Amino acid sequence: MHRSVYRGYDIVEYDTKWRVELDNKMVCHFEKTPGVSGEASCMCEIDRIYRNDRKEIDKNIQRVDAQIQLDKNIKGARNNGS
Repeated sequence: MHRSVYRGYDIVEYDTKWRVELDNKMVCHFEKTPGVSGEASCMCEIDRIYRNDRKEIDKNIQRVDAQIQLDKNIKGARNNGS
């Protein structure tokens, strides 16, 4: 068994498969295929997970920014007597 770490996830090589683990829990696995780098497949999957997480974070930031701007516009309108 070979274990490496990539972006906080463990990449574990077993006799017949590769597994991506987080906190000793399986996230996904790939069967070993001749000519295919299982470790690279695991890294691609981890990158995909990170991209999806980043999209959610960016959406939340935009939502908060929009709410702050709306609150400023409302306060500005109230101060102008509207």
